[in-house]
Amino acid sequence: MRRVDSTPRPDWRARCDAVGFSFYDMESEGGRPYWNESAAYTFTMREVEQLESSTKEIFDRCMEAVEHVVRQGRYAEFGIPTDLHELVGRSWDEDDPTVYGRFDLAYDGDASHPPKLLEFNADTPTSLVETAAAQWQWLEEVRPGGDQFNSLHEQLVEQWEHVRSARWGLAPGARLHLASLHDSGDGELIVEDFDTVAYMAETARLAGFDPKLVFMEDVLFSMDTARFVDADDEPISHIFKLYPWEWMVREQFAAFLRDTRGSTQWIEPLWKLLLSNKQLLVVLWELFPGHPNLLPAYETPDALRGIPHVRKPRLGREGANVTLFDGSGHVIAEQPGDYGEEGFVYQQRAVFAPIPGKTAVVGSWIVGEEPAGIDIRETSGPITGDLAEFVPHYIEETTR
Repeated sequence: MRRVDSTPRPDWRARCDAVGFSFYDMESEGGRPYWNESAAYTFTMREVEQLESSTKEIFDRCMEAVEHVVRQGRYAEFGIPTDLHELVGRSWDEDDPTVYGRFDLAYDGDASHPPKLLEFNADTPTSLVETAAAQWQWLEEVRPGGDQFNSLHEQLVEQWEHVRSARWGLAPGARLHLASLHDSGDGELIVEDFDTVAYMAETARLAGFDPKLVFMEDVLFSMDTARFVDADDEPISHIFKLYPWEWMVREQFAAFLRDTRGSTQWIEPLWKLLLSNKQLLVVLWELFPGHPNLLPAYETPDALRGIPHVRKPRLGREGANVTLFDGSGHVIAEQPGDYGEEGFVYQQRAVFAPIPGKTAVVGSWIVGEEPAGIDIRETSGPITGDLAEFVPHYIEETTR
């Protein structure tokens, strides 16, 4: 795993626009654009194979963890409201289908140091369009004939077709609503979420769905029909939402979930509440202590005294409210934010690739139950936050 210089395409902004990726100029560190193709990360095939096998292994262990939590009824540890415990269990036991997720991994490219799980973005993972479309386009235009660990687009289409036909039993042309939050209260469109959902809609269309883009603000509940409907009063039978379950279950939505279980199917499913919560890290370490792809994680820092570690909010996002401690317990870095009321978990600090001046996190995608590719986000500090830059990657043609 190396970081190398790369010459940006002179029209890279127009080329990103061409694949539906429009938030490339979103401000990152130092005011630089979020999309950074002045560099690239290279991987050997051995490294790619290690990332792929580790991703599958981590996913399988996560499924075992969900099964354990459901069987043992450990929902309270995840902060799930009591009146939804049974419904989350039903969602798992009845095998509600999933489409995708993204693991964040620490990796240093050393075969003796397998990738380590930092967290699982299992419910509303972003960086989708830039991973599946923009960095693949970059590869074809900058390194024609090259390769990349990236079959995300094709696997999404295949998984949507599987969900449509095999899981939901729907004929081609079936309606699929896809929703994102329009704004955060300021009236300004959240472009990153909109582009992500628009891209997902295209993969669903290729899989035989008739997609309809809506905003979460326009997802309503009709008291007359006792169903979820959109702003046009069209019933919502199947919906993809880029909107976190942990928000939904504390809103009016939650009161209607039980009675609409037979009339509205949600992607991602309700059982993903058990994977998108960092309490998962604690349960994984409890079930699989010493696992090569896991970092020690606990509900309190006691077991990590004398060891560099990280405090993470159970439901935090983009590095918000993350604090790093050295082996003496002193704070060495922290990120502000609005999370933490839900509690924290404590995880041993990971070792990252020795890239001078950069901390590079590998986002490893899972579609259905299979690994689908990677992305790289980098920062100059030790916490990957909302100012991280996206850097494309490629596979080296020869083993170094």
